[in-house]
Amino acid sequence: MRVDLGSHALNVEASGSGSPTYLCLHGLVDTVAIWDHLAEPLALRGTVLRVDQRGHGKSGTPPGATGREDLAADVVAVLDSQGIDRAILVGHSMGGIVSMATALEHPDRVSGLVLIGTASRCNEKVAGWYERIARAGETDGCEGLSRAIYGKDSRRRVEGDAAGIAQVTRMLKSLYDDPLTEKLARVECPVLLLVGEKDPMGPRASEIIAENLADATLEVVPDCGHWIHVEAPDVILRALDGWSANR
Repeated sequence: MRVDLGSHALNVEASGSGSPTYLCLHGLVDTVAIWDHLAEPLALRGTVLRVDQRGHGKSGTPPGATGREDLAADVVAVLDSQGIDRAILVGHSMGGIVSMATALEHPDRVSGLVLIGTASRCNEKVAGWYERIARAGETDGCEGLSRAIYGKDSRRRVEGDAAGIAQVTRMLKSLYDDPLTEKLARVECPVLLLVGEKDPMGPRASEIIAENLADATLEVVPDCGHWIHVEAPDVILRALDGWSANR
């Protein structure tokens, strides 16, 4: 379905029914398809909404800069469009950052967070990498994004609006000057964190998030990298079931 926000429209795929609602937010240059391995079994547990975040996949993007609060507003707009009061946000990498921002900006709309391989801050080196990605998208389109992220010989394709993705990438860069870490004590909902033992960002990024939350459960998944929901969806489902039973 298309959720029209006036300045842009978001592509949303829905499955399942009933409560709870799981709203899935992908990482940088991914799309709703990245949740294919998890969406079907998750739909047996409630309603599943998968969103192409602005600029990505089939979603549009408004002109100008994009901040965390803008992406959080997109999440709320999707919930409003479906008449849903509160949801569990399932966020991977960049999607985890948007999930945390939404919980901070709109605590009454978030009943829980499931954060997969994400971070609450970045260092100067990573901020510079994000800026290079953004400039590559602005100068060379989606092919530039792919080369900047995956390497010049990669055959991986990026689907979406390169200029919009560039602005979203600069949102990630803002974690250097304006990290989320110190703000996480204000998150009111319970949080489940999963991170791959072999994630390039390292388990420490998720540990830092957990240390700054009032109600956090952290699991480091052996032999997994950055995309646990692709590599080991059963691990996520098992962890989610245990976490939900103890809430």
